[in-house]
Amino acid sequence: MLFGIVLFSFSLLDVSFGFPGGAPHNSCPDPAPIHQRRINSTHVGIFFPQSMATSPYQITTSASRYFNGSMIRVTLRADPGDYFRGFFIQATRANYALDRGDRPAYGTFRPADTNSQPRRCRSAVGKVGGITHTGNNNKTEISFDWEPPRGCNLGDIQFVATVVRAYSEYWVDVRSDVIAPSGFVGDRGLLCQLYVNPYSKILQRRVLSALRNIQTMQQSRRTGGTAGTLSTQG
Repeated sequence: MLFGIVLFSFSLLDVSFGFPGGAPHNSCPDPAPIHQRRINSTHVGIFFPQSMATSPYQITTSASRYFNGSMIRVTLRADPGDYFRGFFIQATRANYALDRGDRPAYGTFRPADTNSQPRRCRSAVGKVGGITHTGNNNKTEISFDWEPPRGCNLGDIQFVATVVRAYSEYWVDVRSDVIAPSGFVGDRGLLCQLYVNPYSKILQRRVLSALRNIQTMQQSRRTGGTAGTLSTQG
């Protein structure tokens, strides 16, 4: 599985030294970097990720539950005496494999200082994204805020990180504890369903149909019609 995670992300050369200003925008579906090394004049090898059993990093959160309108402070921290230089973090479905092609990215990240910057990810709806470093200086701890889409029950989520200490030393799939939803009532609205499963062709078609209906209703307002809404409430 580890070999598959690394190879599937071959397009990324480096999230720390090759990209000292932060992971590129295409890091969202491919968060595991490829770090290469020259073996001889004709062959290039790969620095594989370190074993997660040796990871000196933790992701902690200010809350174990999220609710409508909540904001969660997320902190990436190195063990005492250790450090990191680069990172990329997303919120995604809890216990979902990193190399799944349909792995969603949830919510909006807001930097707490100048050491991090948001990254917008490919998704059908919403300001879905991740967050990455702004420089490759040594860091021991960094925090930022995460906001779920308003009114949307995403189910259980986790924050997942790739963390780089050096070109030859990086860890993939550093995870936080599971964060559970709280206080949501009723079924998910159509837009929220698409937010949860952004790669569903059926949901995409349903949302497009609803948008066309809304457009038609808006055009008929002059005759007394009422514009529709595509709510995330559920």
